[in-house]
Amino acid sequence: MKRLVAFLSLAIVSAACGQELQKFENCGLVEAGWADGDSFPVKLPDGKEIVLRLYYVDCNEVSAATETDQRRVRDQSSYFGIDDHQVTLEFGRRAADEVKKLLAKPFTVHTAFASAPGRSAKPRTYGFITLSDGRDLGEVLVGEGLARSYGVRRNTPDGLNTDAAEAKMDDLELGAAIARRGIWSKTDAQRLVALREDRRKEERELQEAFGTEAGQSIDPNTATVDEIMLLPGVGEVLAERIVEGRPYKSVEDLRRVPGIGEKVFARLKDSLQIAP
Repeated sequence: MKRLVAFLSLAIVSAACGQELQKFENCGLVEAGWADGDSFPVKLPDGKEIVLRLYYVDCNEVSAATETDQRRVRDQSSYFGIDDHQVTLEFGRRAADEVKKLLAKPFTVHTAFASAPGRSAKPRTYGFITLSDGRDLGEVLVGEGLARSYGVRRNTPDGLNTDAAEAKMDDLELGAAIARRGIWSKTDAQRLVALREDRRKEERELQEAFGTEAGQSIDPNTATVDEIMLLPGVGEVLAERIVEGRPYKSVEDLRRVPGIGEKVFARLKDSLQIAP
């Protein structure tokens, strides 16, 4: 009986964490003009191609042709304390170039084939990459100042839980900032606080102007990332986590989404409705 209880408990935990990561060795990068530092096509050993989106990291945009891309570039510039958006784009391109070099040799992909929703029309899959020398690609990018610690989380291939993995990424980012590596070499420390506050003010104004109105609700099982971002206090990362956590049988199920604590849930619950 004890063994049965233990087995069921393990099953519940596993279900809550999602599917187990699968390991694919000897993978290769597929050249694509649109690829950036954290999202690019790879070929698995069986020849199947997938667009991989890295967990835990966000590299700068490489272009800003659309209004959506321009908003993301402004957000990234304010995060790094940079007034010149062209500098932000330049380091996005540097990150993409560095990824090409790092993935020139065969590498290992770890993925549970969880969908990585976003604004791109290309279906993407979340995953980790272990380089040929054993390093984690995301950790390298953050440590070199070519990405920020930002994004969807899950337990890592080497066994770190989400909190420990996020803390590690945050420490790598702090180290890069202190050493002024990568884009941090262009940070204006005097402007960083002001730029970030300006960005938060803009987001508040957008929420007030275009957020969900009283009496309106959205279905988290069918809403797009952009629609979920109209909810009060929901940014892109949390919106993607909500989409990744589908399906939900009840609004209460959203409590299991990382980043939705009591205060956030209290703010969201009246704007959510699960269709029968």
